Amino acid sequence: LALTVAKANASIALGDLNQNFNGTPRSVSVSTVPAGLTVTTTYNGSASAPSAVGSYSVAATVADSNYTGSATATLVIANATAEVAITNTSQTYDGAPKPVAVTTNPSGLSLIVTYNGSATVPANAGSYAVVATINDANYAGTANATLTIAKAPAALTLGGLSQVYTGTPKAATVTTAPVGLAVGITYDGSALPPTNAGSYTVAATVNDANYFGTASGTLIIAKATAGVTIGNTVRIYDGAAKQ
Repeated sequence: LALTVAKANASIALGDLNQNFNGTPRSVSVSTVPAGLTVTTTYNGSASAPSAVGSYSVAATVADSNYTGSATATLVIANATAEVAITNTSQTYDGAPKPVAVTTNPSGLSLIVTYNGSATVPANAGSYAVVATINDANYAGTANATLTIAKAPAALTLGGLSQVYTGTPKAATVTTAPVGLAVGITYDGSALPPTNAGSYTVAATVNDANYFGTASGTLIIAKATAGVTIGNTVRIYDGAAKQ
């Protein structure tokens, strides 16, 4: 008669089932009872331990002449945390889009950057909420900042500051650089150009979403010259006063 000695049952415990990506293979830990048994481990059917982020079916099987046993579990490799830094957040309007600068650690990771929720980089003066989010299979990270695009300075030149009374309002002229900007003008604090002779403090202010600038001067409306005609200058003496 042949004597058959069956293998004894061994237990397997799998550990390190939740790990973070670091670019190297992430194998689980395996212990046996009795201790020290040889175990074959596969990940989604492969003997190679995975390194990429994801979930993997782990199967461990005792490979021993005297013991048998197996265990299964799931290995989860989570995204590693990457640092995100946003700079160049204070800029000045010049008509061109003003993107922020974003760096990552580790460097070179793909990013999604939004401005007030839009992927379009803004050009106009104003404040914009910036969110930079890593777009990578193995890394996660985000950063927030505020991009401020300041108004650009504009130059104003006042003209027509010396005029003569004619009975109609006398407005100063204003030119801007860049040209064509809207300008508000006051005369001694009033938006109405003056008519009467006198001196008036002129204040001009750029009224534009992307530019700022002011200028001041004095408008002088001179008195008009009136003509005087004298008549009845030839009279005949009669002894009386002549007016």
